[in-house]
Amino acid sequence: FNNYNIISMNCSEDPSRFGENDFRSSFAFWTLGVISVILSFLANAGNLINLFVLTRRHMRSTMTTLLVTLAWADLVPPTVVSLNNILFYYFLPHMNNSSTFLTIHIITRSLFNVLANIFTTFSNWLIVLITTFRLIVVKKPLVAKNYCNRRTARHAIIIILILSIFISFPLFLYTSIRIYCTNNGQIKYYGLELSSILHRKFFSHLFYPTMVIISLLIPWLICFLIWLFLMRALHSAQIQLTTKTMNTTFTNDRKQDTYFRITLMIVCVLSVYMVCRSVHLFEVIYLLITQLFNFQQQIYFEQIRMKLFCISNIMLTINHGANFYIYSINPKFRLTLKLYLTYYFRRCRIKRRETFILFHLRRQNSNDSLDDLSVPCHRNR
Repeated sequence: FNNYNIISMNCSEDPSRFGENDFRSSFAFWTLGVISVILSFLANAGNLINLFVLTRRHMRSTMTTLLVTLAWADLVPPTVVSLNNILFYYFLPHMNNSSTFLTIHIITRSLFNVLANIFTTFSNWLIVLITTFRLIVVKKPLVAKNYCNRRTARHAIIIILILSIFISFPLFLYTSIRIYCTNNGQIKYYGLELSSILHRKFFSHLFYPTMVIISLLIPWLICFLIWLFLMRALHSAQIQLTTKTMNTTFTNDRKQDTYFRITLMIVCVLSVYMVCRSVHLFEVIYLLITQLFNFQQQIYFEQIRMKLFCISNIMLTINHGANFYIYSINPKFRLTLKLYLTYYFRRCRIKRRETFILFHLRRQNSNDSLDDLSVPCHRNR
């Protein structure tokens, strides 16, 4: 806080809290406070399982390097969104009179929203990178051997991460700390204030549409085009699998089947991505359009915007957690998960048996020692 300039001003309520009444409706509570939180926990569990399976030694490849990075990126948005929802719906009503909690809630909400934007953009462009690599493998196998390797994947991941941070970096321009108050000035709390540059009309009309286009619209359009090409390649591969001749060797048969399954998995990832992100894309475009309306028209469309935001939040959470179920299409993924679960359960069973035997032996030894101590007493009698 020493690096900030604390502004002395007349105490007032934080403007970001004026819209909290819209989030207190029953529809918003059940979608954001209940369903979204449950889906976030399931999404994080699925991504952790993905990390566990895909980081095994025999699973390492260029594609798994990208999928592991995608799993890490998909962990952040559901986590920060669920934390914001838990703080708002389950802690804020009981601690609304605590200045410490209000300060923590306002600051964490601001920072968590920026983190969610960064990793959502990172996840969007990772989907583009994964599908582009797969398209090159399908269309140009010889080119893929030279360029679609783990080194290229790492460099592309670093570039995408830098791009994601750079796009959302202006949202980190908090230049001052403001003092806010509630309950008629009885309770004071602190909040971060963005730079005055972000409040200018020119910057707001230029920055936010540019951020939406780069982080959401362009990846969605690229993924749609790649989806069309992969669907065509998938259809051709399916025809080849159904019309195999007797001259096809077992090795080629397995290669074609693996090729078909991996392509099918990527197509499923793309399909879920486009369906879930289309709701969010529609919401963002809707917000940009409603800014052109007058104040009365904006109030009229506020209820529609609220429901659209809740549905978009759920769809984004589903998108971040659906990859575990999509990866299960690959039998190698299922087999690896089954083998390691069997191994760890068997190991736990052996450890439990060893612990029971050790405890039984210790108990038997203690009983024997007590019997030895009781013998002299009996003799003395």
